[in-house]
Parts: sequence; structure tokens; C-alpha cells
Amino acid sequence: MGYDRLLRANWLRRATYVFADIDRLGFWDLEIAAHAYLEMKRLGLSVWNNPAKVKTRYALLRALPRAGLNDFNIYRADEINPSIRFPVFLRKNQLHDGPLTDLLHCVRELENAIATAVNSGTPMENLVVIEFAAEPVQPGIYRKLSAYRIGDVIVSAMSFHKAGWLVKIGQLGLAGEDLYRDELKLLQTNPFAEHLKKAFEIAGIEYGRADFGIYKGRVQIYEINTNPFIGGLFPHPSAIRQESMRLCWDKYLEALRVLDSGGGWPVRLPNGTLQRRRVRANLFVRTRKTA
Repeated sequence: MGYDRLLRANWLRRATYVFADIDRLGFWDLEIAAHAYLEMKRLGLSVWNNPAKVKTRYALLRALPRAGLNDFNIYRADEINPSIRFPVFLRKNQLHDGPLTDLLHCVRELENAIATAVNSGTPMENLVVIEFAAEPVQPGIYRKLSAYRIGDVIVSAMSFHKAGWLVKIGQLGLAGEDLYRDELKLLQTNPFAEHLKKAFEIAGIEYGRADFGIYKGRVQIYEINTNPFIGGLFPHPSAIRQESMRLCWDKYLEALRVLDSGGGWPVRLPNGTLQRRRVRANLFVRTRKTA
């Protein structure tokens, strides 16, 4: 169900609802979504991720170092100051398209990158500067770790390996059996669960996926996505990796079953606060469709 449908609904099926892609919402959509969440909660529906409380990228990556959970910081493009630790990279605060630049090593490179982005049409207020905090797991190989929060449960997810610091998807044939054995051990033991649970709590996110890495022996959380890609089982030449996929998928589905609120009669959204906050269709800013 997309937001456009939800925010015009008069009736809702009794089910579990997860508010997702919160970082993609405009300010007005976000406020209406927050009131929808409260109304659905009041009616006894099982609802996750309060839009009024969820911290998106900038707010989250500011909060985590203050809590001692990250060792790097984030800055808006107009917050450049001598305390910034280089190297850094430039990216958009909203969306998940990845960095706009390679690593930048000095103020001049950063200022030039910001000017290029703005002159190309990216609003200054949507640009953020992030300090680099990653290291190879083996010479020339970087690893991105992930974990889901599903209610009160942290489920370790599959990792990705790539020959370069920017790891969004994996590079087939790069990792060897030793890295796959290490991945399986992480999935079995879930050693970062408590650290990640604290980060999810700070983020106000009850369902989502944290992407993180290990830098100088400490967990570094790069982002938490409220509408993450859900990988299933697929063929792989490594038997160890196949076992890891089965373990991850089984634990994910097990946690989802706990969230299942079961069936029941639909509930009616009354003509109250939420209805008055809706705008007419010809004035409503269309949102991106989400799961």
C-alpha cells in the first residue's frame, strides 16, 4: 500500500503496517503520515515506525557519535569547518543513490565538489558531507555488513564484498571461502546485536535494515533504511554461502511471523483530525510508491 492510498483511506484491513521510505516524504506528507500512524495506533492496529520520531540520515548520523556509537560525523554543505576529518565524500541527504563524489582529501576539493553539485541542480540543503570510516577486511576487499531490526529482534543479514570503498552490491567471485566462513559465523553468533539495537532505538526505527562496517575494531553505522531490499535464496557456487542464505532467510521469516497481528474486521478511520489534515487531491503532492 502506498502513502497516497493510505492517506485517503476510510477503511483499513486489520493487519500489521510498517511506515517505510520516510526519508522520501515531503514535510506535508510526513506530518499527515504521522497523524495517520497515531490514528491507526489509537484504533488498535499493529503499526511500526512512527514518522514523527524516525531520524533520517542527517539527524541519525549526528546523534550516533554523540551516543558513542559511531566514530565519524556528518555535516550539511554549509557547515564546513576546521573540525572536519578528511577524507570525506559528498552525497544527497535524501534517497539512497550513493555518493556524488569519490573520496575528497582537502577543503578545496570539497568546496569544488559542492559547487559542481549545486551548479548541476542539486539543492544545497540536500547536500551532506560525511567523514570516511571504513577499512578493507582483506587487502583490496571491502565488506558491508547489514542487520535487520524486526520488532525487538536483530537479525544478521548477508554481507557484500567489493574491490573498493563504496560497497552497495557485491562483486561475484571476489570473496573466498575464508570470508564466507567468517560471514556464516557472524550470522550464527550475531555479535553486534546490542550495539545495533541501541542505534535503532536512537533512530526511532522498529523495522528496517542497518548497513555498517568495522573500522579500527568498532562498529560504524552508515545508514538505516526503512524500506530495505529483502534478499531471498538464490544459487551460489559456495556451499557455505548457501548455508548462510538459508540461515538468514529462516531467521528473517521467523521474526516476521512474530509481527503478524492476525486477521479480523476492518477498522474505519473516523472523520477527525486526520481527515481535516488531508488536502484535496489536486493540491496533494504525489509521493513515491512504497511497499
